[in-house]
Amino acid sequence: MEMVLMPADQLRTMMIEAASIALQYNTPKVAPATEADELLTPKETAQLLKVSTVTVWDWEKRGILNARRIGNQVRYLRSEVIAAARQKKGGKVA
Repeated sequence: MEMVLMPADQLRTMMIEAASIALQYNTPKVAPATEADELLTPKETAQLLKVSTVTVWDWEKRGILNARRIGNQVRYLRSEVIAAARQKKGGKVA
């Protein structure tokens, strides 16, 4: 195996060109996030369901809502909140 020495600027240029070519032929396919995939805070969830935040916490404990924990923050997936609300009679979680 041989070692090739080259200036840092030349190496940087080669890497940028290689990345540019790779992106031309392999365009990343990123789907835009939909509103249904939005993460809601407990307060936003309560406002959406027109209940108190205490009720949101209670429904989480009872398994009606599924919380996501990100560090010390709690979030609810909008699509799951709406689905949970629709499962109950009249569109309300009781």
